[in-house]
Amino acid sequence: MTASAGPRWQLGLGRENGTTFWTILLLEASFASYFIFLPLYVAELGANPGQVGLIMGAWGGLRLLFLGPSGILVDRFPAVPLIVITRALGVCGLLLAAALRVWWLLPIPLLLTGAANIAFPAISSSIASAAGDAGRARAFALIYTVSPAIATVIVPLLAGQASRVAGLRATLLIAAGFSALSIIGFSRLRPLPRVATHEAPVTYREVFAYRPVRDICLLLAVTLLALTIGTTLAPNFLKQVHGLEYDQIGRLGSIAAVGSIILSVLFSRVKRFSRPLTGITIAVACTGGTFALLLVARDMPFFALAYMLRGGYMVAWSLFSAALGDVTPPRLYGRTFAFGEFCGAIGMAIAPLLAGPLYGWQPTAPFIVALALTIPLVLVIGTVARRGGPALAAAPEASLVEGVA
Repeated sequence: MTASAGPRWQLGLGRENGTTFWTILLLEASFASYFIFLPLYVAELGANPGQVGLIMGAWGGLRLLFLGPSGILVDRFPAVPLIVITRALGVCGLLLAAALRVWWLLPIPLLLTGAANIAFPAISSSIASAAGDAGRARAFALIYTVSPAIATVIVPLLAGQASRVAGLRATLLIAAGFSALSIIGFSRLRPLPRVATHEAPVTYREVFAYRPVRDICLLLAVTLLALTIGTTLAPNFLKQVHGLEYDQIGRLGSIAAVGSIILSVLFSRVKRFSRPLTGITIAVACTGGTFALLLVARDMPFFALAYMLRGGYMVAWSLFSAALGDVTPPRLYGRTFAFGEFCGAIGMAIAPLLAGPLYGWQPTAPFIVALALTIPLVLVIGTVARRGGPALAAAPEASLVEGVA
């Protein structure tokens, strides 16, 4: 099925991806409500910087626990019920996290929010299947960049004000509400057709053996590792070192979303920047600018500029999905997107474990390390982009199946 002209609310994406766009907006509103405040909430519950890093690392690590089997579940179960059930677990996790009084119990609700991430490979497969080859990059950019950016322009402002009035627990309750609304949107998606096939089932070994996918997933893991080292404890840095209030930090989160929108529009309107890896190069470079500015900034205008550039983080992350969609044969979608989420989660799980001790030693150390990693990373991704990037191999179906158990 391909996207076609339709009502304006579909944004030229077709019914399925148009619905997904607005549903992801609600889901990302949930994420934006609490994520920027989560390290502050952990600290408020009594954790020191190292323990904050441990909990944030556990948040990423628990995602890993479920992303492995998620590809198997996507292949074996209908996408829509799988998305609805797993996202409902996330709502329960957010409510439980808001009810806790000690930081060391947070892994329990984070286990539930980790299980909710099983939905994302199913969502990505749905987007890729509903979009035509020519429109796939646009569909991923709109759904995974513009839609979240719209949500994060507005919602951190709301969450910041709520936290100032009612405390940081309010951010988790707001997140649970938005997440529950997104489940209604996901339930309206049409089931993907399940095509009967006599081919051997797809395995992760098969996906890993396919070099274009492997190369992009390796870049994804390293990119999220580098960028997340510098972003994990940035809110704590602004609060504890520079004395910003919660609502000011919320405004900075909204400014980051504006940066994401600007970059997304640039990549969609300027043809030379339309290739996913080219966009990733620029977005990672912008995020490196965030780390450089946070090392020297002393007042709000410079913090605002730093967070404007931080919008590159979400853009880079979303464009990796588009890059995977471009090089992956349709029969590998489920396992490929799960493998991509898994590789990204590795980077996101390790980074906070490094950022916590670095921050405890010197609050600016995470920015220094992240910047040192980002500079060569930009050069590597830029070189791959100039060479055309990993390409979809000729006759991929035959070459992939051959020799795979």
